[in-house]
Amino acid sequence: MLVQNKGNHAYTANGLTLNPGTNKVDEKEFERFLTHPLMKHLESKGEFAYDSDKTRSSAKDTIAMIEDAFDIDMLEALKEEEDRKTVLDALDRRIEELKNPEE
Repeated sequence: MLVQNKGNHAYTANGLTLNPGTNKVDEKEFERFLTHPLMKHLESKGEFAYDSDKTRSSAKDTIAMIEDAFDIDMLEALKEEEDRKTVLDALDRRIEELKNPEE
């Protein structure tokens, strides 16, 4: 599942670290992460945006997470799982931006 850490800091709890931006994590690990009192509080304040394996985010929400991602390997893996053209186009654009940043 994709989890967007909207904060400026990495958060670690119960064996899982969420870096700022979009992270690809196991759903059960994320559920365990949210059992930590601080993470539960941050989640209630909207610090994390996420979809789950059971529900599919809208293309708009998925694209927003892609635009906040910095891990090229994760983005490449998402391309293998995705079938929506707009999302695939966003993945290609983001990968290109990360591989060839403007100077």
